[in-house]
Amino acid sequence: MTRKWIAAAALGAVWSVAAHAEPLKIAMIEALSGPAAQTGIAFDEGMRYGVAKINEAGGFNGAKVELKEYDNQGGPTGAAEKLKLAIADGARIVSSASSSAVAAQLTEDIRKYNLRNPGKEIIYYNVGSEAYDLTADKCQFWFFRMATNPYVRMNALVRVMSQTGVLGTKVYSINQNYSYGIDQQNAQAAAVKKWSNGKATIVEATLHDTNKIQDFSPYVAKIKASGAQTVLSGNWANDIILLEKAAGDAGLKVRFGNTSLDTPGTLGNIGESAQGSYLVKIYNLEAGGDAGKTFIEDFKSKIGHYPYTEEPTAVFAMMLLGNALKTVDAKGGAVDATKIALALEKTTYASPIGQWSIRKEDHQAIMPITVSEVSKDARYKVDGTDMGFKLISVVSAQDAAVAVSPDCKMKRPD
Repeated sequence: MTRKWIAAAALGAVWSVAAHAEPLKIAMIEALSGPAAQTGIAFDEGMRYGVAKINEAGGFNGAKVELKEYDNQGGPTGAAEKLKLAIADGARIVSSASSSAVAAQLTEDIRKYNLRNPGKEIIYYNVGSEAYDLTADKCQFWFFRMATNPYVRMNALVRVMSQTGVLGTKVYSINQNYSYGIDQQNAQAAAVKKWSNGKATIVEATLHDTNKIQDFSPYVAKIKASGAQTVLSGNWANDIILLEKAAGDAGLKVRFGNTSLDTPGTLGNIGESAQGSYLVKIYNLEAGGDAGKTFIEDFKSKIGHYPYTEEPTAVFAMMLLGNALKTVDAKGGAVDATKIALALEKTTYASPIGQWSIRKEDHQAIMPITVSEVSKDARYKVDGTDMGFKLISVVSAQDAAVAVSPDCKMKRPD
């Protein structure tokens, strides 16, 4: 009887702790409908896979981590309203990805909320927004950028293009006329200056309206007149599709370097003229050897397709979060966001192509980057074409990283 009583008491204690344990709730506030949904859904699928992996490993605080998805309809106003709903639903980590305008809104709203609610703070764990100022003048302790920024991307892309001898001596810079496009323009100029050893120059730089231009032939004429051999562009969606198609239609023989050629439908719409273009991305399906093969096959078995475009970014970000959670003991009680944030600063994750970490000074993730070429020799074809992304190089986390912005003045918790 005594042993049975002890066993019953112990079981009761376990259930008592479990009953009082606060589950960790993560809110994904993203464009899940509308014109930006194609990108938003990709990030969201990566989050789902990553959270499932965390739960397979035991979850957190004696419970499964919960992922709740909120459709922001692609804009800052919708995101602000969904943040209020997520907070009411108990979210302690908030994520978003595809829009830097949304990220700017959320990081400020979360900063203000945390000032008003000490002890109930929220972590903003962004897995995709790349505007440079998010870890520069807008940096704050509660914001973590688990993606690159334009300077990281262009640093890796131009480095590899220069090293492989395809950069040329005359480079044309063309980007969308908003904060991200301006960052891209500045990053392209800095990278060409750094990696060409004075042998290449930006012959002209152009900014244009975002996703409003239907005919890029006037821009192609300017590129041709400049004598450029290479075009660097941060354009995405229709703006890279129509730009490259116009170049192909004009018979312009230039090599494009871009960040979004792997968005579903892009190569299919550009067609043959996309061949030879360079893509800079966090991951490539050909990378990582056996570990990479294991990852992409497991992802496919769970989600239904290989991890393309933005999905690996969200997956690896969640894997790093999972490693951080293993070091935090919530003692079966309330979730302490401060402890999780401090743990994130000390945590690493070994991705199939190299280590991820978070820089304490600005909460910029430091990760390896892949550079690929659009080629018919690629192992994995995309968009129903005979083309894919042939891996050219993996740039290490240390080589891809850029310095902390002097504008980042992070105030840490007392």
